[in-house]
Amino acid sequence: MSAGPSRCSRRPAPSRQRGSDAGRRADGYRHVSLRDLLMADGVFRVVVVTPEAELLDTSARAVVLRSSDGDLTVLDSHTPLITDVVPGDVRVDPEEGEPLHLAVHGGYLNVETGPGIDGEDAVRSTRVTLLAGVAEAATDIDVARAQRAREQAVARVEELRAARSGDEAADPGLVEAEAALRRAELRLQVAGEPAA
Repeated sequence: MSAGPSRCSRRPAPSRQRGSDAGRRADGYRHVSLRDLLMADGVFRVVVVTPEAELLDTSARAVVLRSSDGDLTVLDSHTPLITDVVPGDVRVDPEEGEPLHLAVHGGYLNVETGPGIDGEDAVRSTRVTLLAGVAEAATDIDVARAQRAREQAVARVEELRAARSGDEAADPGLVEAEAALRRAELRLQVAGEPAA
């Protein structure tokens, strides 16, 4: 057998177009490949909302938090999910830059994944929305105020515990003082301050 010319000819691969017209057809529609429909690019939208304001709206690579079911990391193309968020440090790993830390005092998380989630009709995308009653970015925490709040809460808890006369019924004042102490300690933890 001779190693003659092959009957199959190879064509050079088409060059990929770059820029704002990349993937656009002559009729103005965007070409969407099967890969675009099925595969994630690793980046998704994260929105954190409180009753007062939208605290965060950014592109991220991961969100790490704790729910009542345990620790949870959300990545692009995560299974759709609605869950609670227990008080704690919520970490958002942005597309670029250092992780963002938020002191979240409870709330709910909604993860949506599918085609058209962020306005691109055919492209698969993910959006994470965290609804929190109270949330604060680590960079916005007033450390001196949080330390004063912790000191006041510790004093109030000690005072109310000392005043208890063996009554096993829950004292609403003690319950609120302990909650205030947990909130102050969480704010200091997220701000990077050592626990007392």
